[in-house]
Amino acid sequence: MKKILEHQVPYPVDAESDNFTAALASALVIARGYTEETPYWCVPNRRYCIHCSPCGNNLLERHQVSIYHCLLTASTLAFGFDYPWDDTVNPHSLPGFPGGWRWDDGFVDALARFAGFSYLRFDGTSPQKELLSTMKGSLDAGFPTLLRLENETEWILSVGYDADTVYGLDSKFHALSENWHSMLREAIVITGNTAPDMSYKELLERIASALSYDEHTALESVIMNALDHVTEENAMDTAGMMCGINSVPIEARWHAAEAFSGAENLLCEISTNREIHSRLSDIFSARYTTEGNDETHGIGWKIWGALGVGPKTGYDITQQSAALILQKETQETLKRLFAKIFENDRAVCAEIQACLKLL
Repeated sequence: MKKILEHQVPYPVDAESDNFTAALASALVIARGYTEETPYWCVPNRRYCIHCSPCGNNLLERHQVSIYHCLLTASTLAFGFDYPWDDTVNPHSLPGFPGGWRWDDGFVDALARFAGFSYLRFDGTSPQKELLSTMKGSLDAGFPTLLRLENETEWILSVGYDADTVYGLDSKFHALSENWHSMLREAIVITGNTAPDMSYKELLERIASALSYDEHTALESVIMNALDHVTEENAMDTAGMMCGINSVPIEARWHAAEAFSGAENLLCEISTNREIHSRLSDIFSARYTTEGNDETHGIGWKIWGALGVGPKTGYDITQQSAALILQKETQETLKRLFAKIFENDRAVCAEIQACLKLL
C-alpha cells in the first residue's frame, strides 16, 4: 500500500520562526482541503487574490501563512518576547510556560479547539506497530501527523507512506530513515476536522492574560536596568540580550496584526461581533504594523539599526554592536524604543479588555 498526501507546503514560509506552528499550519492546509483554487483574502489589498504580484503564484503558501498568523495568535505566542521552547530564557514572558516546557496537552488542545481538528498523541515509548498503523489510517483519510524526533525542539510532518517507508515534510519532501521510530520523542496524529470550540471571548481573554502577565510587564524594567549598567565587560552580552528580546516581537506582533486584519481566516471564523472585531483590527494594525506610526514592527527595525544589526549580519550582533551599546546615545535610544513596544502592548491590551466588557 502507498499513500502520499497532496497540497504539501514545505516550511518555514516567509517569517515563521516557530517550527511547531509552521508544521501545524502546513498540516492544516492539507487537513482542511486547501488547494491552489481556494480563494485567498489578501490583507494589504483588502480583496481576494487577483494574482497582481508574484506572491499570488503560490496560493497554498499564502494560505499556510494565514493559518500561521492565527495559530501563533491563538496560542498567545505572538505576544511574548521569547518562545517557550527556548530553555535559555528563565522566566518566560508568557503565562503557562514553565522551564523545560514541551508543547503540553493544554497547549495543543487549545489550538485544536481553536482551529477545529481532532488528534491522538503518542510519546516516544509507544509501540512502533501501533503508531504506524494509526498514522497510516489517518494518512489514508487525508490527515498528516506531526512528529518530534531526535532534535527535540523541531517538528516534521508525516505526509505519506509506501509499505513501511514513511515520508516526511519540513523544508523539503523526503523519506525518513528506517530507524525514525528509535528517534521518536512524540507524535500528534491528526484524525479529523471538527467544529471550532474556542469562543471569541476565550480567545481575547487568553491574549489579554498574556499581555498583562507579570513577567511580561517586569521585563521592561529588566531592559531599562540592563541599559543603565552597560560596561566594556558586559557590552557584548547586553547587545545580545537586546537583539534576542527584539527578535520575537518584531515578527510575532506582525503575525498578530495580520491575524486580526484578515477578513477570512481561522480567527474570523470564531468572531461573533463584527463591530468589536473591527475595533480590534484597527488597534492591532495601528500599534503593530501601520508604517510611520511608531508601530512595533517598525520600532523593531530601529532597535536592530541602533545595534548595527540587519540582513548583512544575519540579524545577529557583531563587535560593532558592543561598541554601539557602550555609547550613551545608543542606550537612551534603545530605552525609548523598547518603551514604545511596551506602550503598544498596553494599548492593545486595554482595548481588548474594553471589548471584553461588551461580550
